[in-house]
Amino acid sequence: MNVPLQKKTEAGVLYTRIPVIESRLTELSSLSDRDLVKLCKQSRAHPQYVPSECLLYFVRRCVTTPSLFEQLFTVLSERILRKLPRPESQGGNTISMTNSDIREGVYDRFIEMLLIDKAGYEERLDMFEVRFDLALSRLKTDAQRKSYRAENRNTDLGFDDDSADLNSEVEIASEGYDPFKATDIDNYLYRCRLDAAIEALPGLQKRIIEMTRLDIPIDSIDPNEVTISKALNKAEKTIRNQKKKALASLRILLQGDL
Repeated sequence: MNVPLQKKTEAGVLYTRIPVIESRLTELSSLSDRDLVKLCKQSRAHPQYVPSECLLYFVRRCVTTPSLFEQLFTVLSERILRKLPRPESQGGNTISMTNSDIREGVYDRFIEMLLIDKAGYEERLDMFEVRFDLALSRLKTDAQRKSYRAENRNTDLGFDDDSADLNSEVEIASEGYDPFKATDIDNYLYRCRLDAAIEALPGLQKRIIEMTRLDIPIDSIDPNEVTISKALNKAEKTIRNQKKKALASLRILLQGDL
């Protein structure tokens, strides 16, 4: 039997998946982990394409099997990022900061919800199991509004800063976590997984982690020292917040459970 959703409507009625999704979950639950992953990687054109509602169902419920979580979460992340605006122009010559903010904002919000879900249960993810694209579209709309408000505010004030407090789950997941510690980095397979996980991060977070890997400091009292903040032209707090979000993402991808 498929695990029921827990979120309720304002009238107190439990959310339910559409029948075709429930039926597909029953079919997919009989597959081996290997066959499930193989099928989830197929494109929408495949006759047995796995809907994102089903993919999320298994991502939320495979926390006891880190390897399966990693593989399914990677597929889900790729699907999410494909549906979000790309920061680069078609020719790759220019970057839209608005698109970049929206892309990173939506991805960050989804990661935060997944972290909450792994710590207990995040009811907001239930909507994604009902209608994934609609729920993602709402996240994108919220990120667009936030980006436009921030853009107007920063234009008026003359600076670019990210002063919002981080979600407590992100703070917990990132605290003390070092994906480059020597005991792990010497393992070839771990390095391959780490490189793939970094590649999947949103643009700004990816650049921050890559510079962290090179031991470049976020900030420095030495005006002549190269820092991440100066190199990326971002406020120190923005860099620190984005780094924590990146570490939280890497941790759930590489470790599966917290």
